[in-house]
Amino acid sequence: MTFRKVLHKLTNRYVIATLVFVLVILFFDQFNLKTQLDLHRELKEQEAEIQHLEKGIALYKDSLRMVTEDREGMERIAREKYFMKRDNEVVYKIETSK
Repeated sequence: MTFRKVLHKLTNRYVIATLVFVLVILFFDQFNLKTQLDLHRELKEQEAEIQHLEKGIALYKDSLRMVTEDREGMERIAREKYFMKRDNEVVYKIETSK
């Protein structure tokens, strides 16, 4: 094909209308390409945050199950976190320097 034939096909009004439509959709529309990419990135970040929070929820569910169902687990948590003791015991707290 010669340059003149290619130029004639590119100046067809349907080709020009299609190119203008594509340019408007890609760059000037409300949901342009940049906006779509930003939304896609934000969606991936939020999905990662959801997975992180679901792992935390699973850990808390395990802790809750241990506290509510297991008497020894409840006692261990009460001693470690809240420094509780039995009546006939003495608890010493030893702090180590790092």
